[in-house]
Amino acid sequence: MRTPSRRVTYSLFTGAVALVAFAAWAVPRRPPARTLATVDDLAKPTPATPILPTVPQVQQPPQVEVVFALDTTGSMEGLIDGAKRKIWSIANFISSAQPKPDVRIGLVAYRDVGDAYVTRFYDLSDDLDGVFEKLASFRAEGGGDTPEHVAKALHDAVERTSWTQGDRVLKMIYLVGDAPPHTDYHDGFDYRTEARRAAQKGIKLNTILCGNDRDAELAWRQVAQLGRGEYASIAQSGGVAVVTTPFDTRLAELNRRLAGSALGWGAHHREIESKVSAAMAAPAPMAADRASYAGGKGVAVDGDGELLNDLATGRASLGALKPADLPAPMRAMTPEQQKEFVAKRQAERRAVLSEINSVAHQRNEYLKSESKKAKRPAGFDDEVRKTVEKEAGGMLRF
Repeated sequence: MRTPSRRVTYSLFTGAVALVAFAAWAVPRRPPARTLATVDDLAKPTPATPILPTVPQVQQPPQVEVVFALDTTGSMEGLIDGAKRKIWSIANFISSAQPKPDVRIGLVAYRDVGDAYVTRFYDLSDDLDGVFEKLASFRAEGGGDTPEHVAKALHDAVERTSWTQGDRVLKMIYLVGDAPPHTDYHDGFDYRTEARRAAQKGIKLNTILCGNDRDAELAWRQVAQLGRGEYASIAQSGGVAVVTTPFDTRLAELNRRLAGSALGWGAHHREIESKVSAAMAAPAPMAADRASYAGGKGVAVDGDGELLNDLATGRASLGALKPADLPAPMRAMTPEQQKEFVAKRQAERRAVLSEINSVAHQRNEYLKSESKKAKRPAGFDDEVRKTVEKEAGGMLRF
């Protein structure tokens, strides 16, 4: 009998090993037995999952944007004069709301075809000193015939204005005049269309009629209805009452000191000088209103180009300014002297602002008390306050 060769024997052996290995792989495997935790195991601290710090959401303040479309023909002299005297009071009232809003104001002056201009448009701005300067330039002139180009004024207010988009924005237009709109120009401007567009854009279109022109009243009521705003009627003169208080003289003095602390720099020298001159020339009640507004905002003058404001907000750096860009009193100073000069001015301004805010609070309380006693027809500023408070809804508290 022939004995198997070594090669055959080796092949049988390796085949058997492979078969055993396959059988072991094919047998279902049980999961490893779970061991119960002992008391000692439970006592061991479990590594905590790191909790990432939450970043607080900084909510932007609400915004109030108001455009005044004002008839500036000759019959509107009383209203224009009253608006100039009350613009700071209105801005101060809006700014007093809680939460404190950012305020921007725009202007549209309008007349008629054939006058010196049909409209003059000034876009929304948070520079209230600049807005006041523009309003102060308005003169009641021209006119003569009854209708005015109201539709063009509304077009500018609704379509040309750079309105802010968002949920926390109150957008308002005040159409103020005493004459009905032209409807016979066929130039593409229609006051009804513009009123509807205002509503579509979420803008409250309010109308304030000066005087008692029947045709103007019908148009003003229609505009307010289509624009989802309020209609009001006041005296031809504007009905603005200037209320003096025991605090006006002191606030007017503080207003002059605050404005006088302004330091224009760079290309803004003349602009700041002009604003300072206007602030210092204001009569006592108006100066008191301006001081109250500036105190609440913490500035000497509004807008860009005032050195202490811009240093505080990071828009300017003292060491980076060229000598020619510095305010005149600082140009010959050494860097160390400049720092000392600025620090002294900042301390003086803080003291003035602190006193302004204290006296302004007393004045506001006095005015609230007097307004409850006063029995007089509502004027331009009264109607603006009333509609702002109503249309702010739940966004602002007054």
